[in-house]
Amino acid sequence: MNSLIAACLFFLGMHWVISGSPLRSYIVNLLGETLFKVLFSLSIFAALTWMAIAFSAAPYLPTWGNADNLKPISVILMLFAFLLLPMSVFDKNPTLMGLVPPDEVTARGMVRITRHAGLIGLGLWGLAHFIVNGDWASHLLYGTIAFEGLIAPMNLDRKYRSRYADSWDRFTAQTSYIPFMAIISGRNKLVLRELNIWGALIGVTLFIGVLYFHQGWFGGSPLP
Repeated sequence: MNSLIAACLFFLGMHWVISGSPLRSYIVNLLGETLFKVLFSLSIFAALTWMAIAFSAAPYLPTWGNADNLKPISVILMLFAFLLLPMSVFDKNPTLMGLVPPDEVTARGMVRITRHAGLIGLGLWGLAHFIVNGDWASHLLYGTIAFEGLIAPMNLDRKYRSRYADSWDRFTAQTSYIPFMAIISGRNKLVLRELNIWGALIGVTLFIGVLYFHQGWFGGSPLP
């Protein structure tokens, strides 16, 4: 269990202490942006690999056990996760690795719903697994992923506001971190025709495939 704790802390530390703090600028000045991104990506891959290996070796220490009554909720969360993850890459979005500055973006498609669709999808994936796996190892692994997906957008917003100043505020006025909040508050509107059909089809196909093969691949059925 200690190895899993260390792996999860390393994963979070890379995002919050290295990438999400002023330390990032210092390292970039030393190494350059490209080398930093390469080394950071390799470190995240190493962290995820370490987490997976440590999780498989961790002892089973139950909390609430297998919560079969929560599986319907978990399946719904997974559907939204599988929709958000692929659909997040089809619209111009400054939060997508900072590839597009916010002053070149008008919120449309999925960005009208949330500017952090990919991370929210990742967080929902972690949360879906957290609630139905009642043991400490699962809480550590899936809780770490849920935390990173659902809470990290606030840190990203802070970082991009520092980088882009007023242009970031103009962009965030059109969209929201919490899905649909900008639409509910009247700052934007839902335009279904702008949502990428291919992203939705990919998400639904992956969802159905994983739902069908989950027990054979991972040893547990996601269905009640």
